[in-house]
Amino acid sequence: MTFLNIVLWVLFFLSAALLVVIVLLQESKGGGLAEAFGGIGAETFGVKTGGINKFTFAVAGVFVVAAILIQALTNAGA
Repeated sequence: MTFLNIVLWVLFFLSAALLVVIVLLQESKGGGLAEAFGGIGAETFGVKTGGINKFTFAVAGVFVVAAILIQALTNAGA
C-alpha cells in the first residue's frame, strides 16, 4: 500500500464516521420524502439550508471523492 492509499483510506473512514454523527445530530424536518417533492421542497433544499446542511454536503462530497479515488488506485494497481 502506498502512502496516498493509506491517507485516502483514513480520510474515507473518518468522513464516514463523521457523516453518521452529523446525520444523527440533525434536527428532523418532518414530512418525509412525500413533502420534499411537494410545495415545501423549495424550503427543504432552497435558500433556507443552514450551515449544518452545507457541512453535511461537504463531508458527503469528501466521502464520495475518497471512495472514487480509492477505487481508481486499486484498479490502476491491478
